[in-house]
Amino acid sequence: MNPTRAKTVTPADLQALLLQEPAAELALLDVRETRWFVQRHPNLARNAPFSGLELHAGTLVPRRSTPVVLYDDYNAPDGVAQAAVAVLARLGYTDVRTLDGGLQRWVTEGLPAIDGYGTLVKAFGDRARLHYGTPALPIEALRARQREGRPTTLVDARPRAEFEFLSLPGARNHAGTELALRRFEPHGADDHLWAINCFSRTRGIVGATTLRLLGRAPNAVFVEDGVMAWGLQGAPTVQNAAPSDELPPESPEVLRRIADDLLERFALPVADAAQLAHWRDDDDRTLYVFDVRPAADPAFVGTGVQQVPGGQLLMHFENLVGTRGARIVLLDDPAHRLRAAITSFWLTQLNQAEIYVYEGELAPDQAPPATAVTVNDAPSPLAPDALAQLRRNGAVTVIDVGPSLDYERGHLPGALYMLPASLAPLASHAVAGRTLVFTSPDGTAAARVARDAHQRWPGSGAVFTWLQGGTQGWKASGRPLATAFVAAQLLTPFDDDWGSVMRVFGPRRDAAWADYLAWERALAERVLQDPSVRFRFFPLSAPAQESGRAARS
Repeated sequence: MNPTRAKTVTPADLQALLLQEPAAELALLDVRETRWFVQRHPNLARNAPFSGLELHAGTLVPRRSTPVVLYDDYNAPDGVAQAAVAVLARLGYTDVRTLDGGLQRWVTEGLPAIDGYGTLVKAFGDRARLHYGTPALPIEALRARQREGRPTTLVDARPRAEFEFLSLPGARNHAGTELALRRFEPHGADDHLWAINCFSRTRGIVGATTLRLLGRAPNAVFVEDGVMAWGLQGAPTVQNAAPSDELPPESPEVLRRIADDLLERFALPVADAAQLAHWRDDDDRTLYVFDVRPAADPAFVGTGVQQVPGGQLLMHFENLVGTRGARIVLLDDPAHRLRAAITSFWLTQLNQAEIYVYEGELAPDQAPPATAVTVNDAPSPLAPDALAQLRRNGAVTVIDVGPSLDYERGHLPGALYMLPASLAPLASHAVAGRTLVFTSPDGTAAARVARDAHQRWPGSGAVFTWLQGGTQGWKASGRPLATAFVAAQLLTPFDDDWGSVMRVFGPRRDAAWADYLAWERALAERVLQDPSVRFRFFPLSAPAQESGRAARS
């Protein structure tokens, strides 16, 4: 695929880079599709599948001069890592190498690797539970308390969509850092518990630990193994759930005092407009700016500010921050900035980047420039009305090139599915007289594939185009989506499926859930056998003058 092979780095030299203290900036990217990433990968690698690399590289690794190491299985001349080198070169990346011998040589030389997805953050959550002594409430104990009428307030700390998918009966729902912004009225009973749950472990642990450390709910506990353990015991779960009610919001004045105390107690650094402007113009360091409020600010559309609600930035850190050792600035409501302070508290201990809380209100012209890649030279799109008419006339094939999970949840009736890691599955469809219309959730990935297919088969006589607004636009036009499909509609397997147990139903569910929980409970010990993974937890009695000296886990 690539006439000139990229420079390589040996596994030993790569591990030496990962062991550097302080950590130098480096993006270690696994460009295989996610199904293969979850089978085995180095602990500090980020999954950047080739099927979406062009569109996602700019936000995952925003600085084009960042040192980047790519790998696949063997680093063969015609392998995906070499193809990814060419893509990054076209996007302007100037310091790209590949791992000599690929993942197979890394493993053969005895260097550490792990299986699974989101492993770094999940291992971190379990180690935080031990460090801070966060008590667990087993499902058996939760059900016993409920039977006996003992006072227990159950709160699910997941985003609303996940809560609605499957939850525990009677649970409230306040996702991530939003939970700490509520008012926790005292209860008369001495043994009242605030029971914080998620689907399995990590968000319940983080939520309960946060409430305890902030003094918001000193008797908070995490519901051990969450919805999964509840379901495995045969207790009824709730689909399409609505929260039983909401905890009242706390006043901004109280939240400000809590945030100030947290920042001072743990010496969490802040940054002002002048500091941010200096970092924005620094060509030698990477800068990420995340807005951790729950709703996106329209003023930052088209800038380099990414909107990720606070609790989700920790949970999805490995998908959002590709450059180890970068600077991260957190934006929040300037009246209190408690979400940002909590997020900084946790990300600082994850020890993968420098974390700063922004002080004040950020003007749009102070934001860093956009780094997302736009699709140029794509064919003209089809509006939903035009596609509907074309489908009535025949000779059109609709191909969904978005994530397989979105295809499962809803696709154009009769649409084929293709993961665009390669255009080869299109060869039999790119024939004279045929129109190929690509779609994806918002149309961006579809535009890219339509462009590439047009360039691949310029004289085929086929027409390549894409659906304007994508599948979301089709639905918004009032037209139906389908969820059922047959094997013949799949041009490729769902190789972007990382094995989420939320996609397992029916008789296979309980075994899959039990296996997953066993894997997650044992994960932290396995991850921490790798000396390049260095969580740094604050001392338990962290006064401001000592909090910068973090404890090695």
